[in-house]
Amino acid sequence: MDYQTGEQALNAAIMEHPWMDFYLVSYDEVSVIVRGTLDITQGYQLQIEFTDVGYIDCPIAWKTDTESEVFSKPDPSTLPEETRQRFFDNNAGEVYRFVVSGFSGPWFAHIVASTMRFYSAKSGEYLKWGAS
Repeated sequence: MDYQTGEQALNAAIMEHPWMDFYLVSYDEVSVIVRGTLDITQGYQLQIEFTDVGYIDCPIAWKTDTESEVFSKPDPSTLPEETRQRFFDNNAGEVYRFVVSGFSGPWFAHIVASTMRFYSAKSGEYLKWGAS
């Protein structure tokens, strides 16, 4: 797999699709894998891997509208003090944020981790769920 990094590259990969459903498919003591798909029955188009994870605040599955920026890496100094304390209590890293399309409007899912990398399927292709 050709891994990429960077929020702009990830947003570009996400925004190639008219919408995307995301699934938190793997979590252990230090890593998280999130996959994005247009059709869960066919496979997935995108895999995002986070390492040295210290905090997670996101659902197991969510939908998002891809017409505007979905993924960002906000500067922790721009977050409210209470949020910074919660995110960085006994851990460190970067804040990674997804826009979640909810019934009451958009809200955010957060993962605090040291690194993020991702790979995506070629246009129009699906990767098999069992593959990693």
